[in-house]
Amino acid sequence: MVNIENWDWESEQKTLAEPAKWKDQFEDVWEPYVSPDGEKIASIVKIGEGEFNICVNGNTWEEPFEKMWYSRFAPDGRLTALASRDAEWTMAVDGQPWDESYEYIWDTKFSVDGKVIVAVVKHNDAYAISVNGKAWECPVALHSIASHEVSPDGNTVAAIAQTVPLGQADLEGFLKGTWSVVVNGKPWEKNFVNVYGLAISNDGMRVASEYRAAICDYGIVVNGASWNEKFGCTWEPVFHPIMSDEVTAPVRQGGQWFLATNGRIIWDRGFPSLLYQTYSPDGRRIAASVAKSFAKWTIAVDGKPWNMTFGECVLRPCFSPDGRRVAAIAKDSGNWLFVLDGKVLGGGFDNIWPPVFTPDGSRAICKVEKNGKYRIAVDGQIRGSEYEFLWDPVISPDGTKVLIKGVEDGKYYRRVIPLDKI
Repeated sequence: MVNIENWDWESEQKTLAEPAKWKDQFEDVWEPYVSPDGEKIASIVKIGEGEFNICVNGNTWEEPFEKMWYSRFAPDGRLTALASRDAEWTMAVDGQPWDESYEYIWDTKFSVDGKVIVAVVKHNDAYAISVNGKAWECPVALHSIASHEVSPDGNTVAAIAQTVPLGQADLEGFLKGTWSVVVNGKPWEKNFVNVYGLAISNDGMRVASEYRAAICDYGIVVNGASWNEKFGCTWEPVFHPIMSDEVTAPVRQGGQWFLATNGRIIWDRGFPSLLYQTYSPDGRRIAASVAKSFAKWTIAVDGKPWNMTFGECVLRPCFSPDGRRVAAIAKDSGNWLFVLDGKVLGGGFDNIWPPVFTPDGSRAICKVEKNGKYRIAVDGQIRGSEYEFLWDPVISPDGTKVLIKGVEDGKYYRRVIPLDKI
């Protein structure tokens, strides 16, 4: 884990860059990104024909590249980007390219501490996962990779991959199954018609996914072993945050969606729709987005739906650190709403980002958009300045301060504001 206690929580304000002026320095300036601790702001910039670089707090990396895209900060503050030289792609980390290069590279992901950097690569018509610059050496060729995940500690990397070649219009071969899961370069023995919804347990010891064994025959598979039960459809599985042998997934039977753990239905009622199941941090509670009926979306906590419903959607629920409170973002009549424990707080917004709770769960803070400007909202109420760009707020470990990272009047500010003054 990244220790945010080591971040600067004392400096009330830092002006670290003027991104508005970058447009006068470079031919083109891409979307900016900010480091987790707020100390750096970066954008890919075009410095000339066939020359791209990254500008960090006003300074560029030492060497440019022919092409660049998908710049992202790792949790430990290192800046990554996918970069091309001599018509080959690689990962550049703080300006240093990996030794290996590929035909293509995409979908960068990180371990929780940022020390492990992972991406999908293609080289010589074969697909692989590159981990810190070293591509998997699989015993079989991977003909495609649909998605991949990294365990929190970075020791386990799993991918949904096509392990059997398939010719055009080969229906028989398709129904035999050509997709599987590859873990740290080793594919599972079983193949399936389709594989979706990859998940890794917090301890990295187990990998789960949903699969299709026939046209209407779905199930969940964990470390290559399928649940005994099969269903008319399934949705993405999740692991219990503490007990890695417990997997929960939405399953469909009899025209309704139910929540099942290790193949056993755990809620006493079904719903027309059920998704985004989420455990509380201690694993004692579970919430999910559900539809009571057509266009009647809400959150169900431990199987009991909130009374209030919303006409368009309800996104993934979010528990407070102590597991007592549940927040969600809902959309109704064109407005995005912040909902806490079944009640709408504040008014409607053009957009809302997932909230963060104070350690005691007493306050929920999120980034919102209204009329083209970004603001911070506390319990649904707008607070503080308007920003042209704004990133997710971070609450100090003691819950008394909020780190706000935003661009205001063309300048990038890193601000630490007491919660009671925001």
